[in-house]
Order: sequence, then C-alpha cells, then structure tokens
Amino acid sequence: MNVEMISVRKRKKIEELIQSQAGALEKFLIKELQISNESHYVDNIDVEIIDSVPIEDDNVDSVQIENDNVDSVQIENDNVDSVEGNNDDDNVDYDIFDPRNWERLPPKLIDLLVAKGPRDNLNRRFTANLNTRALANGEMCDRDWLVYSKELDRVFCFCCKVFKNGIGRGLLANEGYSDWSHVGARIKEHELGMEHVKNMTTWYEYRQRLQKFQTIDKTTQRLIEKERDHWKKVLKRVISIVKFLAKHNLAFRGSKEKLYEDSNGNFLGLIEMLAEFDPIIQEHVRRVTSQKVHVHYLGHRIQNELIALLGSAIKTEIISKIKQAKYFSVILDCTPDVSHQEQMSLIIRYVNVSSTSVSIEESFLGFLKVNDTTGQGLFDVLQNELKELGLDLFDVRGQGYDNGSNMKGKHQGVQNIFLDVNPRAFYTPCGCHSLNLAL
Repeated sequence: MNVEMISVRKRKKIEELIQSQAGALEKFLIKELQISNESHYVDNIDVEIIDSVPIEDDNVDSVQIENDNVDSVQIENDNVDSVEGNNDDDNVDYDIFDPRNWERLPPKLIDLLVAKGPRDNLNRRFTANLNTRALANGEMCDRDWLVYSKELDRVFCFCCKVFKNGIGRGLLANEGYSDWSHVGARIKEHELGMEHVKNMTTWYEYRQRLQKFQTIDKTTQRLIEKERDHWKKVLKRVISIVKFLAKHNLAFRGSKEKLYEDSNGNFLGLIEMLAEFDPIIQEHVRRVTSQKVHVHYLGHRIQNELIALLGSAIKTEIISKIKQAKYFSVILDCTPDVSHQEQMSLIIRYVNVSSTSVSIEESFLGFLKVNDTTGQGLFDVLQNELKELGLDLFDVRGQGYDNGSNMKGKHQGVQNIFLDVNPRAFYTPCGCHSLNLAL
C-alpha cells in the first residue's frame, strides 16, 4: 500500500513538472512571436519556406531544460529600435550608418545615405567571404547591400531595410539576422527573392539619378548643390582673411561687430573691402545686411573657432617635424599676464630635416598655465605638456632658461631637476638675460 502511494505521488510530481515546462514553453513561444512579428498580419508568412527547414533533432523530450522559469530571463534592452532623446526627428542626431535608424530617417538623410552607400568609413565586415557572391559564370560579385551592425551583432539588407513597402519579409529586412551557422544559406535565399531584386533596382536607379540630378525634385537638388557651393566659397574667403590677420599679427575685432560701422575691426573691414570686387562676398554681404540669413560666419565665435583649428593644424605639422628630427631642445620663460596669472611660454628648438635644405628652427607651441612657480612645479608642467604633445622627455638634448633661481638653480631649479631625470639635457643660460645682467 505504501509503495502504491509513493508511485502515485511520483507520477503526480512528474505530471506537474511536465505541465509547468509546457506552460513555460508556451509563454516563451508567445513572447518570441510577439518580439519577432510586430505586425498582426500572419498571411505573409511563407509556409513552404518554414516546412523546408530541416529539423536536426525531432526528439523534443530529450532536450534538457536547465532553467524552467523562462520569464526570469533578464532582457537588457527589449526595445531595440528606441533612440534616446526627443521623439522629433529634427532634434535627434542619427547615426545614418546604423541599420537601427534606417526606418525613421528623414528624406534628406536618406538621399545622403543612398549617395554614399550603406557602409561607414570603417567598413566593418563580420566575415570577408560573405561580402562576395560567386555567379554562375565563375565571376565574383560584391554584395554591397549587405551591412553588419556592430551594436546589435546582426546582419541587414540595406536596400530592403530602406526601400521596403509596408511590412518586409524576412529578418534581413526587419530586425536583423544573427544565426551565424545558417547565415550563408539565408543570404543566398534572400538575394534571389523578387522583393530584394525590386528594392535593389530602386536603390541603383535612385543613386544614379542623384548623381546625375535627374530625380523628381531635380530642380530642388540643383538649388541645394548651388547653395552648398556658395557656402563653401564663403568659408574659403573667411579662412583666408583669418590666415592673413594671424600671419601679420593684426587684431581681429574692434569695438563693434557690425558691417559698415566705424571701429568694427580689421576682420569686418576686409570683408567690406572684398565685397567691392568679389561677387561671392558681395552676395553674402547682401544677404547679411538685408537680414535674409542669420548664420553668416562673421561673428567672434567663428573667428575664434577658425583660429583654434588653424593653430591645431600648425601645431600638428610642427610636432611631425620634431618627431622626424627626434632630438630637440626646450626653451622656457615665465611672465604674468594682465590678470596676474603666471604663464610659461614653451619654445622647441630642432633641426628641420623635412625639406631638402636642412635648417635649425625654433617653434613656439603656446603658453602653459602655471600655479606653482617652484622648480619642481615648473618641471611638472613641462613634463605633462611634452607627454600630451607625444614627445619623449629623454629625447631632449638641451634646455635654456633665464637667470631666475627657480630656473637655473643648482639644487631646486628646473635645470637641475631635468638633469636628474635626463642627464643628456645640457643646460645653457639665456644669452640675452646674461648680457642684460652684465650690463
């Protein structure tokens, strides 16, 4: 009697376990169906393709289910298509090379994406052999429609993702394909479909029309290109004026920042002068004075930005010359500015071997902010700056300062601390300062 009761209890436990596994499996299948199919139209499912998929193991009961509670699995990000920020498309910075954003791109960004192609500058590829297709005649063809998303770790079809009408069929045109063991067969199946061929034709024709300005709104496209060329020419002239003023050490701004007013500075003065002869600047000045444009690139912010960009480019060129010469010397000098902030000027002396004629040059690399004027404090500022510039402290072969105790001191000066780190950095006092003391 006890044996029969024990067997009945075991049987009930087994039946409860099977029912719980079946319920969890139903929840899992329903959840997966809701995630993969956002549309309620089930008529578009290709039954023949589903039936043709081989089932490797028909014995479902032999599969070991490690975790019975499927609902306890944590989904890190269920809404893959969500983009942080405002819902307004105009206020969101889209990464146009990310397939997640292709379904919500504005028309202008779609034009840019079609013209440039689906792959970004890094040209990321999940595997090289999947990007080529062998034709029947043995010729290799590039699958330029195949795009890999690094963030999602999925592969997409560019033309089907962008140009599909309504609900597209297949994972390549929707949420992406990530079954890497069957990706080769799935890609071959997708590229032979009629919907893919139609979208490919639309993409190629659209791209060709954009290149030849033969789209439906070709007049608008010509106006956009004309306006783009106009602003490019305006910026070239503005940059030339900035280079001229910086090269001749002339002040940019005056007491006013408006065109055709007294004391508006050298920058706006040169703009007014060019407007008398150059039709590009003349048209630009006409738009500004008539208030047809509010972004005119003539204010103090764009001047400072252009100065910073040009200065960064010049510094990069100087650093490349110094690295080519390898060895160099440093010249430092400290002086307070009008706000009584101590600042140290850094000058690098090196042999310029980049050109045919070898010459010794000294290049000013900027002012360094100094809070500690002791020898150790000045040396730390110099060491950090050389590290940021990508220059090696042990390549220094000379150092030159004035006759201040914190500079040339034998015990606590910069030159002594420098020699303790790099004994080959020979110290030479400044000849001008020494002559001044002698006189």
